[in-house]
Amino acid sequence: MTVFRKITNSEIVSQVMDLPDDLKNKEVEIIIFPHENHDKDKDKNEDKNARGLLEKYKNENLYSLESEAWAEAVKEKNEHS
Repeated sequence: MTVFRKITNSEIVSQVMDLPDDLKNKEVEIIIFPHENHDKDKDKNEDKNARGLLEKYKNENLYSLESEAWAEAVKEKNEHS
């Protein structure tokens, strides 16, 4: 695989793409390599399979404790300080 690398001023890059403010007016490294084309249907299936990934960890017996969980955690953390 061919890879192209170049260090240049970010002003040149900003003519082609938007840059975050913290990269403006600095030297930046540009790395270019070929993008692998993925099967779009495969990507869609992966998204569907990720849905409910944590389902096996749910504990319905703990639902009633959720409304006070944050307050309890903060209280416990600050008690030990």
